[in-house]
Amino acid sequence: MVDRDRSVSEGLDGRDAFAREGIHTSSMDAEKVSETHDDLVGSLARDMETGSGSLPDTNMSVAEGVVSPAGDPAAAPSSTNAAQLEDAADPGTADLDVAPLSDEERVEIRKRNALIRAWDRALSDMRQRSYEGKLTTPARWRKLSLAPAGWNAKAFEESLIDYIESHDHADDSPALNEPPAPAPLDVQLEGVEHTDDDPLPELSVADVVMLFGKKTVYLYSKPLLSHSFAHALFMTSEDDDLSTFIDMVRTESRLYPRPVSRDTFMNPPYLWAPSKTAQVFDQVVADGSFPDIHEVRASNGVVNYYSSLYLSDAQAQALAEWYEVEKPQNP
Repeated sequence: MVDRDRSVSEGLDGRDAFAREGIHTSSMDAEKVSETHDDLVGSLARDMETGSGSLPDTNMSVAEGVVSPAGDPAAAPSSTNAAQLEDAADPGTADLDVAPLSDEERVEIRKRNALIRAWDRALSDMRQRSYEGKLTTPARWRKLSLAPAGWNAKAFEESLIDYIESHDHADDSPALNEPPAPAPLDVQLEGVEHTDDDPLPELSVADVVMLFGKKTVYLYSKPLLSHSFAHALFMTSEDDDLSTFIDMVRTESRLYPRPVSRDTFMNPPYLWAPSKTAQVFDQVVADGSFPDIHEVRASNGVVNYYSSLYLSDAQAQALAEWYEVEKPQNP
């Protein structure tokens, strides 16, 4: 007869040994696992024959090599818990169920999208005009009837000006390593899936310069129109010949530096006859408020203007001679 206590103890030790061995099944080959299992079954069978053992609990299971109660949710996760674990492993799956848009939300998104597209058409037109050497005013948008449905022209113009002012936009200074102007919205969205119910992205106005005149605001794209030409356009648009002349002379003397030939004012955007330019200079002198504006003549008699804030008399004379006489002779 086999000692009952000893056989039961061996049976339990056998199960414990299998459980311990099961933790390391990844390092055992298939044959060793099979032998361990057969030894355990044989030991339990002998115990049953001698009456010293009992059948294993039918509520016991082996999961991942560890013996545990089948009904214990901590040991054998239910399908619900398993799904939760999968969601935790992949957080993106937890956000797949997005609540559908309400009718009110859908209407608001579509209204906003229509406004953004109208703004984009206005800004794209402004950038094209800058490329062509022109400034743009809000009156242009009214002429093109760009306001979306439900908007009057004035409210639309004010909305776009407010949008530009409240977002990062370019300052009124000479361009230096400026990034390119943004492409139209449709070009930006090429290849992107987008429905009428998807909110459109905010528009970039980082290239837009605003010049405030007496009665309106002028806009241009900094990478597409030079600062000096934009200012010349601005001054002539404001119909202020005196300010236009002074701004041009000071800008050329400061930036390049060089004096300005009287003939320069015959070109766009001024289109002044030499007699008009001479008359404007006489007005500057008579006003007395601009003592830095002077006249200088090259050896060929061509008149130039400069600002003594940025050029000395000697510099202005030498530069006028270079540009009007020496440079044409030495192309």
